[in-house]
Amino acid sequence: MKKNALILIFVLLIPVLSRAEDPGRIQGQVTKAGKPIGGIDVVLKELSLSTITDKNGAYTFDRLRPGKYTLIFKQGDNSVTKEDMVVTAGSPTQCNVDVEWEVLLAHTLTVQAASRRTERVVDAPAAVSVVEEAAIEREIAHGELPKILETTPGVDSTQSGLYDFNLNTRGFNSSLNRRVLTLLDGVDVSIILLGAQNWPMVSSFLPDLASLELVRGPGSALYGANSYNGVFNISSKDPRYSQGGMIRFSLGEPGTARLDLRYASSLGKGWYFTILGGYMEGKGFTQSRNESVEYEGLPSEAVPLLSDKLKSLNAKIRLDKHFGGGSVLTLETWFVDHKGDAFIAGSSRMQGKDTSIPLARVNFHSPHWNISAYSLGGVDFQGISLSSGGQLCADLSRIHGEIQGFTDFATGKGRLVGGFSIRREAVDSANEQGVQTLTSKAVNEHMEAVYGQLDYFFTDKLKFVLAGRVDFSTLHDPQFSPKAALVYSFNPGHSLRFTISQAFQSPNYSEFFMKVPVAPTVNLSAIEDGLSAAFGGMNLGLGFNNIPVLALGNEKLKVEEMTGVEIGYSNIFARKLIFHINYFRNQLKNFITDPLPGVNPSYGPYAPPSDLPPEIQAAIVTTLRNNLPPRLFALMSNSLEDGSAIFAAASITNAGRANSQGIELDLRYFLGKHWNMDFNYTWFDYKVKEQLIEDKILANTPEHRINLGMAYVSDRFNMSLRYRWVDGFPWAAGTFMGDVKSYSLIDLISNFKIGDRFSLGANISNVLNNKHYEIFGGDILRRRAVASISYRW
Repeated sequence: MKKNALILIFVLLIPVLSRAEDPGRIQGQVTKAGKPIGGIDVVLKELSLSTITDKNGAYTFDRLRPGKYTLIFKQGDNSVTKEDMVVTAGSPTQCNVDVEWEVLLAHTLTVQAASRRTERVVDAPAAVSVVEEAAIEREIAHGELPKILETTPGVDSTQSGLYDFNLNTRGFNSSLNRRVLTLLDGVDVSIILLGAQNWPMVSSFLPDLASLELVRGPGSALYGANSYNGVFNISSKDPRYSQGGMIRFSLGEPGTARLDLRYASSLGKGWYFTILGGYMEGKGFTQSRNESVEYEGLPSEAVPLLSDKLKSLNAKIRLDKHFGGGSVLTLETWFVDHKGDAFIAGSSRMQGKDTSIPLARVNFHSPHWNISAYSLGGVDFQGISLSSGGQLCADLSRIHGEIQGFTDFATGKGRLVGGFSIRREAVDSANEQGVQTLTSKAVNEHMEAVYGQLDYFFTDKLKFVLAGRVDFSTLHDPQFSPKAALVYSFNPGHSLRFTISQAFQSPNYSEFFMKVPVAPTVNLSAIEDGLSAAFGGMNLGLGFNNIPVLALGNEKLKVEEMTGVEIGYSNIFARKLIFHINYFRNQLKNFITDPLPGVNPSYGPYAPPSDLPPEIQAAIVTTLRNNLPPRLFALMSNSLEDGSAIFAAASITNAGRANSQGIELDLRYFLGKHWNMDFNYTWFDYKVKEQLIEDKILANTPEHRINLGMAYVSDRFNMSLRYRWVDGFPWAAGTFMGDVKSYSLIDLISNFKIGDRFSLGANISNVLNNKHYEIFGGDILRRRAVASISYRW
């Protein structure tokens, strides 16, 4: 009832968000030397309205009455005025401006993810890092998307394989981390079963990416579950503004070859398209652990790797229709197939034999509406548990629909964003014989949400932000996530921000429904035969000949919850030094534990079949107690599905409370036109208030991190040198527990254009070949050098 009422409220607000529009419109693009510029102030003088250009340099004023208007384009002390812009009914008025100003990067960086609408990074009510298209392009030769972010402020990025990363912020990292919601053009690209980021898939589309936005801190007020520590918003290039072709061939360590192709063009009458394709094969750093392990403390595994080779194939087609009123319709489909990737789960390492991921997406965007729907249908996973040798299968699907509206009011002083979403997900891990291999049963779940955010400028300098979201799900109780913020702008590029918010993280399907072998089956047929003989050859039906040893989920888990407070300060000194500092403090509770023995009351002591006489049941239990080691007997239980005997080696529960705090310091200095330096430092601390004796809560996060870099960027040549130092820290995630030693790395990136068509690139990670691991249980990482050659037309 409450859910339907909230959705009804949003539907009733639609007339407010889409009130009758006047027919006039002014739209255009701001460029410098033909290249789009974001973050430029555009003021409509007669109505005292203002907006900023987006990353494509585009802006729009709609609902205008016919007449003459004056536009003022501003950045700092620079301005351009366009007078007597005539607006008529029925057709937009175009006003494009090419400026000659010296454009400072900090003023032009915009972000969409912080408020679900375009705003400057310095004006956002959250800590945000943005990587623009040109910077992405300089680094993509390695083909690993998370590496682009690993030296940005506040980021805790750990690598445990060639494509096995855990991207996190603000503590409590884990293998298969899902505390940062990752979106690609609005599509939740997490692994449906596990909730973790699917980096092999996302990295396939690197040549088509336009921007990376990482919003740090609780994000559930707008994005719901799993935006617990932040939101990573990835945007693709608009084919209208990125026409032309590119083919790139990359070759490097360890035995990696990659081919990427992208082409975008116009079909006429407002239609544009993009075609993208790629293929990669090579070797990672992963080694078998059935005969020996790379370092002390690692558990041995039952079987070797299926293969030490990785392969990936991807294709994408996007079609855009731009309408005269500023609306855009996007139709898109893509397919990714990757083989051989090994990754660390809580209970063991796993390796995928083959994973295929198809997607279909449709999106309609107008100045006041965004309507989207996508389907990740028929995601097929085939793999193996390296600890037990068990074969793993999963057929996964996700269907998502969302409607969002946004409008201004009070002559531009107020801004309102609101929306609702509906999602359906299905997980079936049955093999060809119909036996579930990862979960106890096939599940079909649904989620709905209503959200909104209000921005109001009390003065030209003081902005108040209030946001909230209600999430409904068949997996957990309804969750309300509020947020409030104040942003005070002393002047453009100089701001102070205070934010308080709440967030939650839902258990994943594995934690709810896991049923995974973690060791070879136990044969107790001798005990069953002896009991049968003792009772005159009676068929007891115990099934002791093949008792599975299992890690099991818990369907009664609650969500993890967090309340966070944050204060941030940003300033640009003398147009050369960009300075950001953030302090945060979080309260966390209801941690989902690692798999532990004896924590799930659903799996009590073993009970023989109930149709046996009581004296025989008692004799069976007594015999088991007398013949099994005490620790093994304590694990013996019954399957919840059919009552058969199992060893419940581990399960999951909620437990624990903790407080955390940290500082994120970021400096960037521009030495003239081509040179820049950057430095950032992150301090993190936490204190556990409550925990289980069996499950020591660790943040899996270093106390100190330092990144230092220098770059030279010109039209034909660019080079960057980066240094990263990470403090040592203890790690515990499932069966992988041990210390991660401090490490320092140097990366070198260089690109050179040959004429207008060709370019050469070199990307060397870990130049000094510092052999190290970044999570306990991860691969030993070494130097990786990749060279590339590109041709554009």
